[in-house]
Formats: sequence, structure tokens, C-alpha cells
Amino acid sequence: MSRRSSAGQGRAYDLLLVESQPDDIAPFIDSFEETDRTNDVHVVSDGDEALDFVHQRGEYAAVPQPDLILLDLHVAGPSGEEILEELDAQPELSRIPVLVFTSSDADEDVARSYELNANAYLHKPTTEDDFRRLAQSIEDFWLVQVQLPPK
Repeated sequence: MSRRSSAGQGRAYDLLLVESQPDDIAPFIDSFEETDRTNDVHVVSDGDEALDFVHQRGEYAAVPQPDLILLDLHVAGPSGEEILEELDAQPELSRIPVLVFTSSDADEDVARSYELNANAYLHKPTTEDDFRRLAQSIEDFWLVQVQLPPK
């Protein structure tokens, strides 16, 4: 089985953004569209849609498995924590890196996210420049330096 790495291959990656705040979606997408490593940023607004997407059920049956998930903890339906629990419990999904992307800085949210095997805990930026810098940092690390697991 071949392993894939984004470094040097020019491959674009699919990201899944699980975000319930419409005001936080556009700056994120705009920031990633400025990068050259993302193929598509798929957006779902609640926990049910997120789980349908990763399980490729219903309207998401034909979507690609995401290479990276950015997850807001505070979404309707199954919470971000419940999504992390399900991803962690499914061997075929537990390999997808999950970056918790939230405005919460509560110690219990940080600790619980890492207990559920989140790969990082990031605070949502508040300005377009901060969104751009964060998107570039995510791309530089997760889509260039890190060798992601095969799909």
C-alpha cells in the first residue's frame, strides 16, 4: 500500500469544516481558497450532517472522505465532543486528523478534546488577517509537513 504525503506531490486535499456560525464560514473558506493545497472545503453546520458526511450517508454518499476535519465544539445535534467520540471509536475514521476550531478557551473543553484524541485545539480568529495566517499555518503544517494516512 502506498503512503501519501502532500509534500512535493502537488496534491490538493479535502477539508471538512463543521461550523454552525455563518459569520465564521466565509472568512475560513476565503482564507483556504488563497492557499494552493486545498482541493475543496466542505462545510456542514451541525453534528448530524458532520456524521453523515464522514460516514458518507444520504446526500453525502458520493463525497470524498476528508483529509482533515476542523470541528467547532458547539454545534447543534451531536456536539463536537460526541463527534470526536464517534470518530475515535471507528477505526476507519479515527485516522482522520481533527483540529478543534472553537472560540471556547475553557480548560475542560481543551482537556476533553485531547482526551477524545483531537489532534489540535485552535482558537477561532477574529479578523480576516488572523484567519489567513491560521489557514496558512494549517496548510504549512498539516498539508505540507505532515504525512497524512492513506484514505
